[in-house]
Amino acid sequence: FHLLRNPLTADLPWPGLIFGLSILAIWYWCTDQVIVQRCLSAKNMSHVKAGCILCGYLKLLPMYLMVFPGMISRILYTDTIGCVVPSLCKQYCDTEVGCSNIAYPTLVVRLMPAGLRGLMLSVMLASLMSSLTSIFNSASTLFTMDIWTKIRPKATEKELMLAGRLFTLILIAIS
Repeated sequence: FHLLRNPLTADLPWPGLIFGLSILAIWYWCTDQVIVQRCLSAKNMSHVKAGCILCGYLKLLPMYLMVFPGMISRILYTDTIGCVVPSLCKQYCDTEVGCSNIAYPTLVVRLMPAGLRGLMLSVMLASLMSSLTSIFNSASTLFTMDIWTKIRPKATEKELMLAGRLFTLILIAIS
């Protein structure tokens, strides 16, 4: 057992893990516009700190929600999800490196009854829509306050609102 494996030839090189993940974590928690806007909307500084600490603890929850279903599906469906031979993996899921990307959908489709499958689909779509609206709102705010106010410094509130809405429509069309 080696904690730090070869930095060049290992499956998970430790320099990328340490430096890459620390940069991503700093970006996500300190400069991501969605997080910053949520912090700015708090009542006072103690609510901001408590909210960030609570979010840090809640970020541990998805790890269990992602790891456990993968482990369960690997045990229940050893031939398809837990395939080891690249030719069999290619036959089951069109990739030679493994079928872990179909572990969760396989559990949902094969184990859940029809009503719960629909509920799970609606939950996934709701979370996707929530994330998209947060991103569109943040991008619209950044465009309106940082770019549009530089183009038109004496813009009225109504004009800023219209510019933000139009920018959101442009983002939706592009995406």
